[in-house]
Formats: sequence, C-alpha cells, structure tokens
Amino acid sequence: KMVIGDEDAFERPTPIDTWFGLPLPPQPRPGYYKYLGDCIDKTTQACGVKISKAIFGNGKLDDTACCKMVVEVGYLCNRALTYILAKFDKFKPYAMTIFQNGEAIFDQYSKS
Repeated sequence: KMVIGDEDAFERPTPIDTWFGLPLPPQPRPGYYKYLGDCIDKTTQACGVKISKAIFGNGKLDDTACCKMVVEVGYLCNRALTYILAKFDKFKPYAMTIFQNGEAIFDQYSKS
C-alpha cells in the first residue's frame, strides 16, 4: 500500500507532517502521482510547507518567492494537488476549504 513519503509515490518524502505516512487515495488515473510528483519537485520544501499551511489555513501565502513558485508551477498542478488532498479520508470534511484556498492562492498571485 502506497503512503505519502514512499519513494514510489512522490520520489521524495513530503515535508508536510499532516500528510506524512497517510495511505494515498487511489490514483484517479495511471500516472497521476508521477505528474503530481513532477509538480511538487518544481517547488522547494520550505515553500511546500508554506503552501500547505496556506491551503489548510486562511488561503493566504505571504512569501513572495513562494508566490512566484505557485504561479510558475501552474494552474493544473495547483488543481491536481488540491484534488488529491481532498480525497484523503482525513481531509474530506475540509474538501471545499481546500479547493477554495488553493484557488485563492493561485488567483491572488497569478494576477499580480
């Protein structure tokens, strides 16, 4: 069973404590986790933590360098991440917040 942090899942451990060790939801389609791993690899671990806190927090990311990374990674990667986060049993009750905050982060910085 794959879990976040497995080499096969994302090719490197995730720095997000709330995800680490959780079983991954089934892939929506073959190659989805490879694609998501490629997206994650375009950010630094420090920004990954800040982005995660913003997604699970108030939807605001107050770090210029991380904001630029969100935009450079792109909308589709942003959607792929929020989609899979919302599929975790632990986070399903917060799915709408995850989607809304992910959108808010991308929208705020893609227009600046």
